[in-house]
Amino acid sequence: MDSRVEEFVRDVAHNVVGLDVALFFQANPGIFDTAAGLALRLHHKADDIQRALDRLAEHGLVEIAQRGEGQYLVYSLCHNAEVWRLLCLLSEAYLDNAETRKEIVRMLVHQQVEDSSQQETDRS
Repeated sequence: MDSRVEEFVRDVAHNVVGLDVALFFQANPGIFDTAAGLALRLHHKADDIQRALDRLAEHGLVEIAQRGEGQYLVYSLCHNAEVWRLLCLLSEAYLDNAETRKEIVRMLVHQQVEDSSQQETDRS
């Protein structure tokens, strides 16, 4: 797997929701929507989508704009050649290569287990 894809999955996507959001923007580069709208499109909880969007925005992959005189935020893919190349690499790795897809899923499951363990430790 390309090291850029591995780093993206580990540090930015972080979980299945983050991966789904990234792949959605790669497949629909001209779209913009709210976190709630993306949650409906992607069939995930709005809070989970919001966390994924925050990570993507923090890493410069999505842009945030205010609409309705600041009443709500919309998200769109950053129009940057490097971002586009990264998302294309991710899409190819995940959608076109069964072995790489398995590796990505393993990474995300491992991350989820670590996150769950950390949450349990924090509650104790």
